[in-house]
Amino acid sequence: MRRAAAVTAVAVLLLAGCQDDGDEPSATPTGTSTPTPTSTGPTDDDGTEAPGTTEATGTGDDATGTGTDGTTDDDPDPTQTSDEALPPWTDDPQEQAPVASDEPQEITDVRTGLHEDFDRVVLDLTGDEPVLGWFVGPVDEAVEDPTGFVLDVEGETFLQLGVRGIDWTTESPQRYDGDPVAGAGTEVLTEVVFGGLFEGQQQVVLGLREETDYRIFSLSDPARIVVDVRHP
Repeated sequence: MRRAAAVTAVAVLLLAGCQDDGDEPSATPTGTSTPTPTSTGPTDDDGTEAPGTTEATGTGDDATGTGTDGTTDDDPDPTQTSDEALPPWTDDPQEQAPVASDEPQEITDVRTGLHEDFDRVVLDLTGDEPVLGWFVGPVDEAVEDPTGFVLDVEGETFLQLGVRGIDWTTESPQRYDGDPVAGAGTEVLTEVVFGGLFEGQQQVVLGLREETDYRIFSLSDPARIVVDVRHP
């Protein structure tokens, strides 16, 4: 009995010594949660990108502007928009006057994209609200305005766009440099080429593989001009 009591006393002393040294059982390790992957696929909020589509961009530095061959973007997807909200397809000339504004507006970028039933060209503009106007229509030959020289544009036929209301008397560091943009991966669109900037009007020529209908409209936040070219 004395031996058992002694053993018990030693055990108590050893336990007390461990507690005095500050040694405590470690807490149960907290596991690290694995983040849920975010989708890198097309988005639906804008338009140069929609489910089941691929996006080719212009000639610049990032996926949301010009320059990469990845997907992008932020132009509302017509497949997610009611038909009443979009202009009808047409092959007739279309025109819209510029909106009076105290702030000059510039074309800053050009992007192209492939959708299920159409190819898309987006002209990015400065500001939130589009104030530039346009006239657009099909032409048989790409001729530079105002020189009359033939533009080198790949395609069998052409859609000519004149963006109106640019302050052409003042140089702007935001103004698009005018480099041609290939319609990489698109079905009808072959190339977008800038012509002359004269008397407030920037000429933009879309090269097409064949004649087809189109539609044009503007978007806000940020400001853009969109041209869709219908697949035959």
